[in-house]
Amino acid sequence: MRRVILFWTLISLSSCGPVAMDDVRCEGEAQTRLLAKELRSIETQEDLQKAIPKLRKRYNKIADLLIEAKHVSGEEMDGSEASEELFAELARIYEMPGGREAIELAQAQALQRLQAEL
Repeated sequence: MRRVILFWTLISLSSCGPVAMDDVRCEGEAQTRLLAKELRSIETQEDLQKAIPKLRKRYNKIADLLIEAKHVSGEEMDGSEASEELFAELARIYEMPGGREAIELAQAQALQRLQAEL
């Protein structure tokens, strides 16, 4: 859970040039909502296993945005409604047998990139 919290704390980066940072923030919100939607559709462990490639791609897109945001600004912003939705879905998935491990597997590449970059 600590890795997930770290990952989503990093998503809170923002604030700098109005156009560039607003674009990054908007795209981050959209990607976060899409990830929450994908997680919401998962009801079984089998669904989760099938979803890992899609989740991995979504986490990598979010990591790209976080890296871009960090290069533009080092400040943080408050959480959003989208990140709260995502947190709720992640908590639900974590309660599934093998859920935590599957999510961490999907996040691993993006998290490594973030740790190396930030």
